[in-house]
Amino acid sequence: MGIPVHITLVGIKKSEARKYVSEAENIFHEYDKRFSRFNETSELHKLNTAGGQWFTASLPMFQVLKKCVALAEETRGAFDPSVGGVLASYDYGLPSNFTPPSPPLTYRNIEFNDRELSVRLAPAQVLEPASIVKGMAIDEAGKSLIKVPGFLINAGGDIITRGMYENDAPWNIAIEDPRNPDAIVAAVTIQNGGMATSGTYQTKGANKGREWHHLVDMRTGKPSTGFASATVIANTCEEADTEASLAILLSETEAIARLEKRGLPYFLIRKDGRVSKNSAFAALEVPISSLLK
Repeated sequence: MGIPVHITLVGIKKSEARKYVSEAENIFHEYDKRFSRFNETSELHKLNTAGGQWFTASLPMFQVLKKCVALAEETRGAFDPSVGGVLASYDYGLPSNFTPPSPPLTYRNIEFNDRELSVRLAPAQVLEPASIVKGMAIDEAGKSLIKVPGFLINAGGDIITRGMYENDAPWNIAIEDPRNPDAIVAAVTIQNGGMATSGTYQTKGANKGREWHHLVDMRTGKPSTGFASATVIANTCEEADTEASLAILLSETEAIARLEKRGLPYFLIRKDGRVSKNSAFAALEVPISSLLK
C-alpha cells in the first residue's frame, strides 16, 4: 500500500526470526493484493475500475467497505472512502491521469447487495480505505507473532508492540516534529498496545500549482487544515490509526471532543508547533533522553 514496514523481534534466535517475519510479511502481502490502490492487480483496483457495474467482493473487502461507510456517516462525511478519486487526481496512486467527476461522488453513491456480497460504485468513483486497512493489517501481522516474547511492528508510523524490549526494558517510541523531521517533540512508552501518528507533512506534493497532502476532508474535497500531526494510543492499531486520521480530518474542537469521549491518550500538534495532549498521554511520557540509552 505504498508504505515501508519494519519488524523488531526480541527473545528468539535469528533462524526463528526469519520464519516469523516471513509469516508476517505474507499477511502484509495479502492485504496489499486485496486493498492496495497502487497495485493494478489488487481487488480494490478491480472494483475501482468496474465502470459502474456490480462487483462481487470478497468477504474482507465487503466488511471493510461497510465499516468505511459507517464511519463516513458517523463523521458526517469528513472521512469518506471516495477520497481515492481526489488522491488520484493529485497523481498519487491509481488510476493514472484521473479527473474527478463533477459534482463530487461520496460514500452515498456506494451500493451494497448484502445477500450476494456485491458492491456497485458510481462510474468514475474511486475508493481508498487505507485509514482503516493499514491498522487492520498491522494487528493481523501481530497475531502471527504471538509466540514471540517481544516484538514491535512499524508500518509507515503506525505501531503495535507486545512484550518487552531487550533486557526487559519497555518500548519507548519517539514522535517527530512535523516542522522538522530530524527533531523529536515527545517520547512515550507503550506495551501491548497500538500507536499511530497521522500527519499532513509526509505524504504531500504539488499538482497543477497547488499544494496537497493525503488527508482530505471530504466535506470540502480539499486537504484538511486542522492539526498538522496527531498521535493516538489504543488497544489495537486499527483503532489508533483510524482515530489519528480522524483527528486530522475533523476540526480541532471536533477532534479533541471525539478523543476525550473515547478516553484515548493523544498528542496533537498544530502547524505553529502548539501542542494539545491529555493526562492519559502524559502518564505514558518518558524523557526524550531515554531513547538514546
